[in-house]
Amino acid sequence: MAKSDAHPEFLLAESYPPLLSPTARKQALATLKSSATLARATRAIALKTAELRGAVLSLVVELEEAMRAGDWPAAFAATHEIRGLAGTAGLVATGRIANGFCHYLDALHALDAEPEEAVATLHLDALIRSARTEDDTARHGDAVVQQLAALVQRKLAELKE
Repeated sequence: MAKSDAHPEFLLAESYPPLLSPTARKQALATLKSSATLARATRAIALKTAELRGAVLSLVVELEEAMRAGDWPAAFAATHEIRGLAGTAGLVATGRIANGFCHYLDALHALDAEPEEAVATLHLDALIRSARTEDDTARHGDAVVQQLAALVQRKLAELKE
């Protein structure tokens, strides 16, 4: 069949053979939902917190380099990774700031517009500070997230007008 004539074939989930018997599936779900499993997972993550925070800081450096180069797809990718990893690393405000910056960059991409340097720099500075200083983040994290979100809303509204 020629490539242009090919039609996608969709496989339905129910067409796959089950990997576990109904009894084994029930036992596995019970184990995953148990408080003992949650406690073990929490301890495992706690043992890796410093390593996870180091990974977030490395991603912040990648973001900074991408922004300096004007490589917005790479900046979005780094911000997206920060957003996903920060919460696990105990950097909740950092994750929330990254989430807002992801939304900003994504909206600009959809509008075919470039980020404003001041808005991008404010997000980067907030990400750097929140990833490095727990005390400031605990005291000011929510306020910073809210102020950046309001700025993004205003800037996007201006672009849409």
